Amino acid sequence: MNTTKSTASLQFHMFLRSIILMGFFLLIVKLLISETIHLYVAPKMLPFVYFAGGCFFLIGIIQFFKSMSSNLAEEIECNCGADHHMKGSFVRKTIIYLLFIIPVLGGLGLPQKVIDSTVAANRGIQYGGGLYTKPPDSSAAMLEDPADSNTQDADKFLEDPEAYMEEMDERVKNEVAKSDDSTPATGYSVDFNKYDELAEKYSKMDHIEMTDQNYLDVINTIDLNLEQFIGKKLTIKGFVYREPDFNEKQIVVARFGMNCCVADASVYGTLIESDQVHSIEEDTWVEVTGTISNTSYNGQPLMLLLPDRIKEIDTPKNPYVYPF
Repeated sequence: MNTTKSTASLQFHMFLRSIILMGFFLLIVKLLISETIHLYVAPKMLPFVYFAGGCFFLIGIIQFFKSMSSNLAEEIECNCGADHHMKGSFVRKTIIYLLFIIPVLGGLGLPQKVIDSTVAANRGIQYGGGLYTKPPDSSAAMLEDPADSNTQDADKFLEDPEAYMEEMDERVKNEVAKSDDSTPATGYSVDFNKYDELAEKYSKMDHIEMTDQNYLDVINTIDLNLEQFIGKKLTIKGFVYREPDFNEKQIVVARFGMNCCVADASVYGTLIESDQVHSIEEDTWVEVTGTISNTSYNGQPLMLLLPDRIKEIDTPKNPYVYPF
């Protein structure tokens, strides 16, 4: 009797696992067919998504047929040294299964939504290509008194001059290493030769149009060579976002840049200043054509776009941009 109950229990668990695995497979199929998979992963990650979907399907089928096997009782009593039963109370088992079932049901049943200004407010805006970002609250910086810091450095030097100089050399080396290979904000490797070449290319244009393909290249190129582009026309598309300290004439036109998946998405924004923007609501998608200028925000120099024309547009099918 115990063997019969154990067999039925194991059959049920295998069957449930097969359903969960097939649920994940169907979720991937749904996202691919509806062409909303790009809301969650970058195009370069799609081969891994296909592979995962195939694995879910294959293992789900195997689990299903094993749950129907008439030899399952023999597998339980196989004397292999492993316990094939699922241990734990009913509540514990239910909670474990719900951790997998709820995401599947949510993904299959709920509408897909583009991340918006709420996420931008939480993650912060990277102005331009991320070279200039909104600095932390000045109150945090004030917690450290420069006078105290100088006093501590002087005490260290007097105690052991040689050790202090070695520590300073190490600090300098670390700062140089950080600044050579990546931008402070993004952490992505920066090929400055590439942007020098792009600056030469785009500086010859009177009107630069930012597309999904060149968005990050153009915005980084202008950041690094802003003086060359002042006075040129630029067309940019994105959603509207406002910092809490903006006045009614200021907005940011932003795009989410995705490297691998939505978890690592960063917000790249361009500051717009005009009398035309006060009535535009946040998360509205716009196309802006204007003249490149420069300004500073929170003490950081950055590009300012002075619009000639602002047009509301529909949310694009693929709202994200990628580092190509």
